[in-house]
Amino acid sequence: MDPGLIYDMVPQDYINFLCGLGYTAKQMSTIIRSSQWSCENRTDLNYPTFIANFSNQTTLLSEKQFTRTVRNVGDHASTYRASLKVPPGMILKVEPNTIKFTNKYQEQKFVLTVQVGQHIPKVNYGYLEWIDEHNHIVSSPIVVLKD
Repeated sequence: MDPGLIYDMVPQDYINFLCGLGYTAKQMSTIIRSSQWSCENRTDLNYPTFIANFSNQTTLLSEKQFTRTVRNVGDHASTYRASLKVPPGMILKVEPNTIKFTNKYQEQKFVLTVQVGQHIPKVNYGYLEWIDEHNHIVSSPIVVLKD
């Protein structure tokens, strides 16, 4: 396998996720099997899927941001460019839209911004693809839910 990039997760990401779901201290200790842990109160995992949930009371233009870290696992330096597949009713932005890796295992951060208007379908899909010069394509689905 030669994926090029990975969205790497550490144990603290899972702890933050469980904390954000409202797990009690007893439940956390049972799952983690430790009494030593801390919450950063985030439910946003470093995961390749993006899910933006908006309420029916969405204003003219509502926005959610996601910060992710990707790691180069390719055997050489690479430059990845963001390519967005955007359905009607959504605005997607990636900053930076180009990420450069000079070493294997180097990490880079990026921010994906999802904007929607009032008149979007209940479920809407888009995609972020990172494409490099070595034929790696790392695809991440973007799902927008309106409840």
